[in-house]
Amino acid sequence: MLDDQQLIIKAQQGNRTALNALTTKYWPSVYRFVYYRLNDAEEALEITQETFLKALRALSKYRMTDATFKTYLLKIAQNLITDFWRKQGRSPQVIDITEFWEPIVDPAEVPEEILVKTELRIEIQRLLDTLPEEQRRTVHLRLIKGLSVTETAKIMGKTEAAIKMLQQRGLRNLRKLFIENGIMDN
Repeated sequence: MLDDQQLIIKAQQGNRTALNALTTKYWPSVYRFVYYRLNDAEEALEITQETFLKALRALSKYRMTDATFKTYLLKIAQNLITDFWRKQGRSPQVIDITEFWEPIVDPAEVPEEILVKTELRIEIQRLLDTLPEEQRRTVHLRLIKGLSVTETAKIMGKTEAAIKMLQQRGLRNLRKLFIENGIMDN
C-alpha cells in the first residue's frame, strides 16, 4: 500500500515513471475484470484503456482512502461496463469487485506455474466444449457472458425454467468432468 501511495503522489506531481508503474501494475487486473464481464477482447481493451484515461485525467483530484487504488480503477471500469451494457440495451451482472481474481500473471510466479495455469484453462475449455450443445450454450451465456436467466431464455428461445434446468445440468456435468479429469476433488 505504501508503494502505491508513493507512486500516486509522484504521478500526481507529473512523474511519468510513476504513472507508467501504476499502469503496468494494474493493467492486467483491470483488463481481466472487464474481459470476463464482456467476453470480447476488443471491447475489453477499449474499456480498459478508457478506464486508465479517466483515472489519469482525474489523478490530481484522487485522494487516499481506505479503498485501494485497484478498487478505484475497478469502480471506474464497472461504471464504463454499465454504460456499455446500457448502450447495448442489456443490464450487466452485478458483481463485488473486491472479490475479483488476482492479476493474470503474478510476478512471483515461475514460468512452470504459469504454464500449469494455462494448461488448466485449456483443459477447462476443452471439458466445457464436451457438454451437450444447449447446456454448453446456457453455461456460456449465463456464467461467462453474465446474462440473466430472462435474457438467456430469449436468446435461446426457451422458458426461464428450461434455462435454469439446463444450467443446473450443465454445471453438474462439468463438476463430474472436473472430478474425472482431476481438476477438482470429489
